[in-house]
Amino acid sequence: MKEQTPVQIFRGQEKKQRYTRGSFILKMAALALFLLAPFLFPSYKTVDLALKIVIFASLVASFDILLGYTGILSFGHGMFFGIGAYCVAFLLGKYGNPTYLNLILGLFLATVVACILALLISFISLRVKAIFFAMVTLALAELAIVLANKLSHFTGGEDGISISMPGIFSVAFNMGQFLGVDITGRIVTYYFIVFSCLGLFLLMLLLAVQMAS
Repeated sequence: MKEQTPVQIFRGQEKKQRYTRGSFILKMAALALFLLAPFLFPSYKTVDLALKIVIFASLVASFDILLGYTGILSFGHGMFFGIGAYCVAFLLGKYGNPTYLNLILGLFLATVVACILALLISFISLRVKAIFFAMVTLALAELAIVLANKLSHFTGGEDGISISMPGIFSVAFNMGQFLGVDITGRIVTYYFIVFSCLGLFLLMLLLAVQMAS
């Protein structure tokens, strides 16, 4: 039998202890807190704050994958986040109706547009290295901000775009109470986004494990 290397031995020990380590318990406690947030803190402001934390935590985790595993420092990371939000908002508010089909199409369109834009930007930015790459992405991000503000008739400018969510995600939806909390469209939307972000976290974790192995 081939003798294991020190790195393999270390990883084997980590795998055995991964469910008993303090970091894992802390992560599970944080997950439980966010899952129970609407029942522990039913205030709209608190739930909205928890939702923003979950969304931006996903954004930061994706940046960690980019910088930590590839060494690429990009100042335009949030640009793709904003473009994805615009794609959904266009179909649910400005140029479409709040339907499940438009929601699905908006999410699909956001993915496609972000991928195409990333490919186009890569032709420019990947020709340079180190700090020059960061400067190129910063310039493109600033250009995106300027365009978003100047094309206010299209993007809504600093005010953004108001949307209405379809069906069970709408503010008017109410399916009664559970544990003393009204299960409204806001609560359904909260859990939809939380579980979607959890799926993204697991996908990024899988990617990180594959890159580390």
